[in-house]
Parts: sequence; C-alpha cells; structure tokens
Amino acid sequence: MKQPDEGNLFTDLMEFGPAPTMAREVVVIVISIALFGVVFALVGPTVLLFVAAAVAAVFLGVRFAIGLRGWSRS
Repeated sequence: MKQPDEGNLFTDLMEFGPAPTMAREVVVIVISIALFGVVFALVGPTVLLFVAAAVAAVFLGVRFAIGLRGWSRS
C-alpha cells in the first residue's frame, strides 16, 4: 500500500487497490456512487446498469476490506 503523501485523488480513483488512508477511500466510494447516479440519470434504469452497479459495489467493498487490513497496521 502506498504512503498517504503519495498520489492524489485521481490516482486513488483509478487504482485497483485501496487508497492509503480510510478517509481517502471513503471519498473514492462517495465519488463512485455519485458517478453511478449521474450515469443512471442520463441512461435510465437498464439491466446492464444495475449489473454494473452491483459489480462496482462488490469491488468497492472488497477494496475497502483490503484497506482495513493495511490501515489498522499503520
């Protein structure tokens, strides 16, 4: 895991692994939810969008869980 002073919000959003701090990871989750809300408003309710949202939710949850292990050691 990176050090908290490495990277920025953009790199936190684009990486597969968790952000260096819990606060930055929560910001990533909130921004991801907002982006899905915008896409949902533009596209409308479709099965593909619900599947993508479910996959993203699982991914963000796993990312957060992996981060909890690293954040507790710091």
